[in-house]
Amino acid sequence: MTREEILAGLKRLEPWFHYIDLGDGLATKSRSAIGEPVEHPRPTWEKVKICLPDDLSGQTVLDVGCNAGFYSIEMKRRGAARVLGIDSQRDLIRQAVFVRKVTRLDIDYQRMSVYDLDPHGLGQFDITLALGLIYHCKHLVLALEKLFLVTRRLLVLETAIYPPEKSPESFTYPMGGAQPTLHPLAYIENPPDAKEAIYNWFLPGTAALSALLKNIGFDEVKVFPGVQSDRAVLVCRKLQPYPDSRTISYLAARLILTRGPSRGHPGEALRFRMLAENTGHARWLRGSDSAAAKGDVHLVAHLFDKDGEPISWYHAGAFLPHDIAPGESVEVEIILPAPDSPGIYVLEFDMVSEHLAWFEDLGSVVLKHDLIVE
Repeated sequence: MTREEILAGLKRLEPWFHYIDLGDGLATKSRSAIGEPVEHPRPTWEKVKICLPDDLSGQTVLDVGCNAGFYSIEMKRRGAARVLGIDSQRDLIRQAVFVRKVTRLDIDYQRMSVYDLDPHGLGQFDITLALGLIYHCKHLVLALEKLFLVTRRLLVLETAIYPPEKSPESFTYPMGGAQPTLHPLAYIENPPDAKEAIYNWFLPGTAALSALLKNIGFDEVKVFPGVQSDRAVLVCRKLQPYPDSRTISYLAARLILTRGPSRGHPGEALRFRMLAENTGHARWLRGSDSAAAKGDVHLVAHLFDKDGEPISWYHAGAFLPHDIAPGESVEVEIILPAPDSPGIYVLEFDMVSEHLAWFEDLGSVVLKHDLIVE
């Protein structure tokens, strides 16, 4: 692109929030857009970059809320094999694509919300950046869960926080027979005439945010000094790409009957083969044959009469052949006795994470099968 073409593009895509040096004496902006420092987000980057490896060779990076792409560019310059920047705002993605064209850096950009993140379609990334993002999230816990799921190893999060000088202390409080710790988290009331009424929602204290991130599944959460007193940087690590089935938040299944009778005789051993697909985001633990431990996943058959009244809740069960990762499918055989009395019955097949939850209670659909005992 010629210098004149670049200048025309910069003017066409105003206003710019990210200051990005384009070379040859050109930059995306020369003045503040909404009161931020002209060089924003360089001061934030100076705090964030110490949390990241200098060499990202072979690693993949996801930049959530990428704006015009400042951080995506820094990740690529550190040698990342793949960088994907996403933002929900169309104009910001247009700016990022323009900067990519000028700089000729191999960076992907997509218009996408944090709530659209799904590792089944997008995959996981070694490093996820969520810088200046979460106080814009109306559904805070959902956004953090989505960030957790697409992160393979490391999430770096920078955010505005509950002003420390105003923040009350955390404290324990009796609730439901337990004594949990309550942490301060502020809701931002937006006046009707606010310019960005939909963009700011919650300011968590660092203790509240750390607890949230650990409850969501991160193994380690460390708070670093922020850009200023009312901001913080958190580094969150995962020991495994996915949690296991002792974490019920991410359990889901789809069951398909591949073989099994619709008729039988009283007391007859009936064999069914089921294809079980792990459609959730947690690894199913097979467990041992000796005793069911917390989080072991089994296929279970419930027995009902023709009117839907339960006869035998845990009528039969079956082990998985091995642990099942998210996205994988496995064929499982379950053998169950036909009822002793002739009649019309209904079998319901469901998965269970032992001592935790039935998958149906978490939103999965049971597989129903009519059975006539002659």
